[in-house]
Amino acid sequence: MSTYKLKTFLFLAALLFFSTAQSTRPLSRATLESQEEANLDKACEEECLMRRTLIAHTDYIYTQEKHGR
Repeated sequence: MSTYKLKTFLFLAALLFFSTAQSTRPLSRATLESQEEANLDKACEEECLMRRTLIAHTDYIYTQEKHGR
């Protein structure tokens, strides 16, 4: 009976070890490139939003000056 428990315990320990070893493997080159591309896209979106906001504020300021407010 104790041999059965020992085998079960060793099997579960090995399964746990291999599952954690697989999850901590380094990322592939394609995964890293896609993450970098996503970060670049996000940075470009933020930069575009800042430029549009600045243009809108500048336009608002000049429009208010022309209308005498």
